[in-house]
Amino acid sequence: MQNETYSKPKILVVDDEETYLRTLRRILRKDFQVLTANSGYDGIEVLKQNKDVALIMSDQRMPVMTGSDFLGKTLTYSPDSIRFLITGYSDLDAVIDAINT
Repeated sequence: MQNETYSKPKILVVDDEETYLRTLRRILRKDFQVLTANSGYDGIEVLKQNKDVALIMSDQRMPVMTGSDFLGKTLTYSPDSIRFLITGYSDLDAVIDAINT
């Protein structure tokens, strides 16, 4: 029987709060390879280097680029990734925008 090599799926988490990034990395690292970025622009750079990201999680409220704007831009670099928008606010317009994008 051959020994199969298992590679953990990659997850990209984007948030401007470092504490949140560290917490998610700790929680998810057992089952996933967790990549992090502090902004939408940094997240795009991570995707340029990692074409096989299975899931992209982004906070909605970040300076410069919102999470829904970032997730829309990720389609160019990682079209097959699942996208997940996180928000601590009940901003219905942001949710509708993210879904439509």
